[in-house]
Amino acid sequence: MTHVEAVVVSRKARFGRNLSQVIEAASAHYLQLFLASCKAPDEDLLQPPDISGAETDAAAKDLLKLYLHDCDQEILAELDRLCASVLELSEGKGVTSLDTVTAEKLLNTDHDRFVDAPDPLCRSIWVHSEFPDVFRDAESFHAARRYRDHRKLYAAFEIDQDDLAAVGQLRPDVKTLCEKLEDILELKAKATASVLELPETADYPPSLLIAFRHPGALSSIQDHRIDGGLQTYYYRPSREAILIFTPGQKKIEVCAESFEVRTIVAEAFAEIVLQHDLSAKPLTRRDFNLDRFRGSFNLDLPDLEAVEVTGATVVEAEMPLGHWGRRLNLKVTKDEDIEQAMTDYIRGGNRLVRKFGFTKIVIAVDFVRRDDGKKGTLRLQVSGGNTSNVQSQRDPFLRDLGFRLLSHWGLMSQLRPLAEHEEANWFRFLLSLYDLPGDEVSGNFLSAANVDPNPLIETGFLERKSRQVLVLIDDEDNGTTEGELTTGPEKGTLRQRGGFGEPRGVIPEAQAITYRLNRRWLGERILKTLGGVLGSTSLQIEDGYLASLGKVDLADERVPFYLVRGLDDTRVLDQLDIALRQKHKSGPGLVLSVSEKSPKYLGPNVVVRLADVISLDGHAVCIDEKELQRQFGAGRTLVACAQVAQVIRHGPHAGVLVIPGADPLNLTSAYQLLFFERLVTAATDGSREVFTKVLMEGMGSGHPGQLFSPKMRDIVIGTYIRHGSSNRYWRLASGVRDLITDAEG
Repeated sequence: MTHVEAVVVSRKARFGRNLSQVIEAASAHYLQLFLASCKAPDEDLLQPPDISGAETDAAAKDLLKLYLHDCDQEILAELDRLCASVLELSEGKGVTSLDTVTAEKLLNTDHDRFVDAPDPLCRSIWVHSEFPDVFRDAESFHAARRYRDHRKLYAAFEIDQDDLAAVGQLRPDVKTLCEKLEDILELKAKATASVLELPETADYPPSLLIAFRHPGALSSIQDHRIDGGLQTYYYRPSREAILIFTPGQKKIEVCAESFEVRTIVAEAFAEIVLQHDLSAKPLTRRDFNLDRFRGSFNLDLPDLEAVEVTGATVVEAEMPLGHWGRRLNLKVTKDEDIEQAMTDYIRGGNRLVRKFGFTKIVIAVDFVRRDDGKKGTLRLQVSGGNTSNVQSQRDPFLRDLGFRLLSHWGLMSQLRPLAEHEEANWFRFLLSLYDLPGDEVSGNFLSAANVDPNPLIETGFLERKSRQVLVLIDDEDNGTTEGELTTGPEKGTLRQRGGFGEPRGVIPEAQAITYRLNRRWLGERILKTLGGVLGSTSLQIEDGYLASLGKVDLADERVPFYLVRGLDDTRVLDQLDIALRQKHKSGPGLVLSVSEKSPKYLGPNVVVRLADVISLDGHAVCIDEKELQRQFGAGRTLVACAQVAQVIRHGPHAGVLVIPGADPLNLTSAYQLLFFERLVTAATDGSREVFTKVLMEGMGSGHPGQLFSPKMRDIVIGTYIRHGSSNRYWRLASGVRDLITDAEG
């Protein structure tokens, strides 16, 4: 037993954090149950050892640890990922999510076995192992709760229909729903759906949850064969869209990675399940913003035709305190001044408001109908993001009044897609937004481009964040000092005060506003526009910098097309170079670059700046196919006809290495250019190799590998350079020809 323990301790580092936590916390029986339910890359179930003969739980667990030590690293990585899911439903709100779903989905006898498990982790393992479909439903429910709270991967739609059925009366035709989504989304495999009735909670009325799942893009994992080599297994990881319908709020919420998928799923549900006529009454998306209350709680009284608004008072304000679960709530009557109450009873209230803002505001509105003189009161509640109680008003008059007031006070904007001609006119600027390095855009950036942000906010590309309160001010006497911005004398202006409260004039509000960029939605629209122009429907965003347009006809052949951004960052450039080299089985392709500065090649693919080939024809985006074909042909010819190695400079810090028999290599620094120019000179003057000290002279390092990132280093050494006659010399590795020469030697 001592020997076993020594082995376990010495090799413990092979286990990931999640797998290690499950091994330590779960009993041996449930650990074996979990392992026996998991599959290897070849789709065969794992076969953990029999532990029935072990004298103690610790001894049984040691047998399982030894079994895991002999597993391939790819299997351990997959087990660690599954353990993360198991742990998530055994902690915090994950426990209640699992309890809620199992209570509805499991039969009485099975639910009794679930309850009898010794602790939350074992219950999570048991459901994962015995009822994987129920476990996935619990994961979907738990994810939907997070998305609702954090407004991530989330969109809310309002449906204008008065006779909505209660949750218990709905019987969704999931088969027809899935078939419609398969058709609209052009899925290559069957979609499935799970239905769950969500009980009423303190925050939400009863709701219906439907989780749609379908196989995503083809992925792969490598596993070791018996002979020690590697074998690739292909699979399609599941993708999901979670829909929540709340009849009491007339609201459809959809959580999905893609903005377009959220809209499609919501509309399909409304049309098929709710029998809603979208052509007559399309779904509405609204965005609510509470930033105006950072400056004041005062609300002006609008002059409306149908009613006279006689009073509008904020009676409740809720503020986050550094964490979404920690809130400060202040309530007053409509006869009190909530701003004065905050000053009197909350120390540093103004400072807290400037720092955190508000998550909920309740407004009491008094009004008189002009037609009959009747008085009334309307209570408006708005939560930052996508929530308001106005749509749930049964009286159409009150519903219309509520939306008019929220719009008048600047608390609400209705989201709409750009029309085709609008998108075409905006396209070049949308490309520049898409290529920005961060996810925030300053008002100064938009002002410099002479762009009105409101249309971009209405489409969902931009989301207005709270304006700056503290700023840095250039002072001729004291250098840079800290100042404060407060509400200006006119709409669209701000007062600027110095560090001691002295007035520093008035500035445009636009200079202090920051906008959050919805890059995923923007990327989807750009990709769809390009796909329409190129005649491609196989569109996929692979990560934040790379998207695929499938294969497109170009010069009488089918060529893989890609869209990339962020090439001004050398780290991103290296990352994309590696990713596209791994797609070599698709053949040499064409990369459309959004960035102003772009290399000539990424792996085996020719790079073309999108700005050089797009134009506007009337009200549509067009691509100059002749110029696209010319640049693509020129790039491929340079590589195919290369007879000798050469470095082609594009500037003092950028260039490309071309070697016969190998893909072009981007060079992104002056040292990399100098390094390969020295090797190319040696290759062409007959010396072939260079002494390391001479080769690295003036570069501040003693080894070629230090000129490249770790991942690029693995590609460069062996493919483009190799040792010469000894380890003290380096030479170019001339691709295929170099290998042939070595073989002949």
